[in-house]
Amino acid sequence: MPRPRTNPPKVKTLEKGLQLLLSLSGVSGEMTLGEITTTVRGHPSTIYRLLAALEKFGFVRRDPHTGRFSLGLRLAELGHLALERIELRMIARPVLQRLMEETAETIHLMVLDGDTGIYIDRVESPQRVRVASSLGARQSLHCSGVGKAMLAFLDEEKRNHIITGRLPRFTANTITSAATLRRHLVEVKSRGVAFDDCEVEEGVRCVGAPIFDHTGQAVASISISGPAYRVDLQDLKTWSPLVRQAGLEVSAALGFRSAGVALQATSSR
Repeated sequence: MPRPRTNPPKVKTLEKGLQLLLSLSGVSGEMTLGEITTTVRGHPSTIYRLLAALEKFGFVRRDPHTGRFSLGLRLAELGHLALERIELRMIARPVLQRLMEETAETIHLMVLDGDTGIYIDRVESPQRVRVASSLGARQSLHCSGVGKAMLAFLDEEKRNHIITGRLPRFTANTITSAATLRRHLVEVKSRGVAFDDCEVEEGVRCVGAPIFDHTGQAVASISISGPAYRVDLQDLKTWSPLVRQAGLEVSAALGFRSAGVALQATSSR
């Protein structure tokens, strides 16, 4: 009879760390090392090392005067981000659906996460040949239409950090020169949309537009993607007002105050 599989040491350590966080979440105030050790049933030295690691990343806070532990603000930040993304998907979904019906191509929703973007939603094209994508996948910002749409509107310090970093090549059309990318992003910002002419994947084109939050920060983007044999650059230009309008609508729903003026300007053209 086979023996039951046991969790490897690293998984056990992770589980113990999660138990520590749950233990701290069950009290209204702070806990001593002894109280935590009793609750999660571990050796004090092991518990202390785990707490120190969690403190390093902001998940746990230790009072410098009493030495007692409580939950850190990093958890609040992550929880806030998770709620924001759920809200964003709910707000953007009807807009994505409408764009798909207007263009018959695949529509993507991406959020900014550090120096990259993450696909969090899509509405697929009803056509037999369509762009394949994976929700949760990360994408560099310097090459895709949906990524460049965010990159062009980031604050200067953040944008420079990304541009001067590693710019990997994915196809012959990928922009890997920082100077060329800077000039390109000026055009993106002027147009309000970004084109991807087979820069991430051979045979795929897309056009993307930024989404702004209530503070005016570019936090997400929306794009229309299709196979290059069916979608040419003129199609991307034709769809530009649609995707730009879609990004502004979602931005307005997130509280972006300037979106109202921008929407009026777009609709009057």
